[in-house]
Amino acid sequence: MNELKLINPRSLNALGEQGREVHLVDVRTPAEYRSAHAAGSVSIPLDQLSPEKLVMRLGDSRAGRDQPLYLTCQSGLRARQAAERLMQSGLDNLYLLDGGTEAWMKAGLPMRRCGSAISLERQVQITIGTLLVLKVLFGFTIHELFFAAIPIIGAGLIVAGVTRWCGLARLISVMPWNRGVDCSKQVSV
Repeated sequence: MNELKLINPRSLNALGEQGREVHLVDVRTPAEYRSAHAAGSVSIPLDQLSPEKLVMRLGDSRAGRDQPLYLTCQSGLRARQAAERLMQSGLDNLYLLDGGTEAWMKAGLPMRRCGSAISLERQVQITIGTLLVLKVLFGFTIHELFFAAIPIIGAGLIVAGVTRWCGLARLISVMPWNRGVDCSKQVSV
């Protein structure tokens, strides 16, 4: 497999400011994209990413072949997974945004928002916190067996931390409020 190339946020932004065509694909969930994304990026969630979807959303069949295709996510892991998937499909002119959208934001580069979506990470934190509080409350008031669920939640957090795969995040990402809003036409600064 080819070594993935990195580009820092300032260099990528400079390309766009020079008038060069920049195809930047954000592979985060729609909710994450709505909450804040790099100006000019296009949303194609990782679970929907394919060469066909790229051509459909970008309107350019050269992206990833004759033209560079830049990939980003929150910090880089999903963008790397996206690049590996696209490389298996024959695309090889791929760049990862070094540090992802997080680095873009820290560099003070233009961001866009549409709506007031809560990030997927925060939704998971809220859900886990709520579950823990309810388990303790129900354990004291209803039945002590509710305390048994607390180690299960802890084990789930350990698995998510070690493997970087979170079943709860996957479940929350398919909820109706996290799907289907295309905000590319209605973004605000």
